[in-house]
Order: sequence, then C-alpha cells, then structure tokens
Amino acid sequence: MKKIVAILFLFFSLGIVAQQSEQYSQYTFNNFGYNPAFAGTIKCIDFRAGYRMQWVGFDGAPRSKFASLQVAIKKKRYKNQGRHAVGLYLDQDEVHLTTRTFVKLAYTYHTKLSTKYTMGLGVFAGIQQYATNNVFGGETNNDLVLAAAAGSELHYPDIMPGILFYSNKTYWSFSVNQLYFKKIKSGVEQTQVNQYYFGGGNKSLHGNWTVFKSFLLKWNVMGPPALDLNMAWLYRQSFTMGLGYRVGESAIAQVKFNLGALKIGYAFDFPLNKIYGNYGHEIMIGFNKCGSGSDGLGGGMKPHVCPAYN
Repeated sequence: MKKIVAILFLFFSLGIVAQQSEQYSQYTFNNFGYNPAFAGTIKCIDFRAGYRMQWVGFDGAPRSKFASLQVAIKKKRYKNQGRHAVGLYLDQDEVHLTTRTFVKLAYTYHTKLSTKYTMGLGVFAGIQQYATNNVFGGETNNDLVLAAAAGSELHYPDIMPGILFYSNKTYWSFSVNQLYFKKIKSGVEQTQVNQYYFGGGNKSLHGNWTVFKSFLLKWNVMGPPALDLNMAWLYRQSFTMGLGYRVGESAIAQVKFNLGALKIGYAFDFPLNKIYGNYGHEIMIGFNKCGSGSDGLGGGMKPHVCPAYN
C-alpha cells in the first residue's frame, strides 16, 4: 500500500503537468491567497496564517502552510476616485519528496461601480521555488529520476491577476494563477499550466445569526475541476460553525472563534473517497484591530466591506 501511495505522490508532484495548487478547506479565511484583489477589502492591517495536514497517516502526505499581510493605503487625495492596497503572501507546499515555496507581493485598486457594488483589480507578482530531495524517512530513495534531481532548487517568476466584485452582502471572484508559463526540469520535464479560481459568497441576517453561503471552483486545462461548497452560521459575530463539501472527495466540519482582534479557525476533513486517503486537519489564525468611528481607508469614500472578511 505504501508503495502505491508513493507512486501516486510522485505522479502528482513530478510527472503531471496539470497539478492543482494546494487547497484549504477554510478558503474564505484565506481568500487573499486565491485572489490578490481581496487585498484592501478589510479596513485595517490584517495578518493571517494557516497550516494544513492532508491525508493524515500516509508517509509523505501533503503539508501546506501560509502567512499573509495586507493593508489599505490611507491617502486623502484619492477621495472618491478609488482606494489602493498592498499585501504580502508566503506559501509552502510539501508533497513527499518535493517542496514548493511561493513569495508574492500584491497590489490592488478598488473603485465604486454603483451605490451597491465595488470592483477590485489586483495582481500578485513574485517568485516560486521548487526543491527536491531523495531522502525520505531517514532512508535514501534509489529512484534514478529522483536521484538526478535531488538537492536541486529551481526559481521561476510567479504572476497572478485577479478581479473581484462585491457589496456588503455578496462577492464574486475570479483569478488566474501561474500565468507565467515555464518548463520545469527537475529530473523529468514538466510545464506549468494556468490554475483558474472562481468563487462567490452571500450572507443573510436572521436575528442573532448570520448565514454565509459560499463556493470555490478550482480547475486547469489538463485536469478535472475541484469544487468546494460551504455554509456557515455566525452567532452574534463571535462564534461560527460551518459545514462543507468537496465534491467527490470529502465532507468538512468547521469552527471559528472571533476573540476581538484575534480569530481562530479549525477544519476537519472526513474522506468520502478511498482514493484520497485518511482524514485532514487544518488550523488558521487571523489578527487585525480596526478602530471604530472611521472607515480606516481615507478619502471620505464609505467602504463596501467584502462579506468574506466581515
């Protein structure tokens, strides 16, 4: 069984050109990672970080982690013309003997389309690193392909544009990852392909409860799409519980605590398909301290706060 799993890992991490990017069950907690246009949709400095353990119990199973920082730029001279934001996103994805690391800077411009909707245009620009190692679990792998690529570190540009339409209750998001095409030579020939992300969400108020429904569709030209569906119930802006479904793969239970400036979220993935293996665990934290009495954005433009970050 372990040999079969190892072969699957190698197939997805080395030999296939249509590999999906890392995935997070709490995608609304990390929407900035899927679309740079989300920078500036919260009115103050915002920090988030997360760690995901996938296929727990399998040697070499995927491990993903990220950290992000974003801030809206306060400039009075922008007034009603729009507002600007910048951000930083760090991400690392480990699968068996390979590690991918991303460092990306974001710039976003937001402008009102109407009294109800705002549009955000953003772009990530940075660098990605591919690293390989043929030592696993204290033992050296004798695979000739891995041995040839072992210890290599390859660096490539990374560009990701995105667009976002949102009001105080609804958002629609679209972005394209790995826009820069590049052949990767890490023992076997690979070519990066575009990763497309399309998401949306809507919130509604019901007394002390806020119901938030959302989805995230991930796909590329060479592989099947992956669709996440999510419904969360927020009680008095302090406690959230949610249920999710990754189509054909897993059921997801989520919980989040809003402790003032600090937010803590946890997700548990229950597999529905034996191909994808065992359980998954994911924890995320967020920190921001938005002052009251001001929109925090400058320019006198009353902001639309994206419901994914509200």
